[in-house]
Amino acid sequence: MQTTLRLDDRLYREAKSAAAQQGITLTRFLEEAIQLRLAPKPAGKSTKYEFPIYVENSECASMQEIKHIADQEQEKYDLEKLMVLSER
Repeated sequence: MQTTLRLDDRLYREAKSAAAQQGITLTRFLEEAIQLRLAPKPAGKSTKYEFPIYVENSECASMQEIKHIADQEQEKYDLEKLMVLSER
């Protein structure tokens, strides 16, 4: 099936680069990413997540800074999961 997707430019470049590094097509990379998100979660198994604490100069970061950091952490986590899936 063919479809058209609108992706953030940076996300597209990163996905294309990651696919090339893994020696697969961008299509295959995206298929694996979607499979990962659709995979059922094991029942009863949960992993403890340590929430990072960010302190800069002993002052609280702005909500925008915290959101940016959280987005970066989520992206890192998602990419690590994709790498695990692609190694199978």
